[in-house]
Amino acid sequence: MAGNKAGLLMGDYSRAAINTSFNTGTMVGVCCNVFGAAPEKFVNNFSWGNERYIFEKAINDIANWKKMKGQEITEQEIEMLRNLYHNNQ
Repeated sequence: MAGNKAGLLMGDYSRAAINTSFNTGTMVGVCCNVFGAAPEKFVNNFSWGNERYIFEKAINDIANWKKMKGQEITEQEIEMLRNLYHNNQ
């Protein structure tokens, strides 16, 4: 028996560049922008490539994405994301 297997686990508001290849079992956190060759097996929350995503930029990008969908980001979402950002240094 082969056992349980998992592919890619990607958090909300994360995205990857075209043609990005992920290894099996890769975990990508919340609010990440993954690009480049061979991303790490674990990508921290709020990663922008190998850098840290600026919080205000992340919120602005989420707000713009939601606007395209006819939605708005809520204060509760912003507060939750702020907590993740500051507790994931």
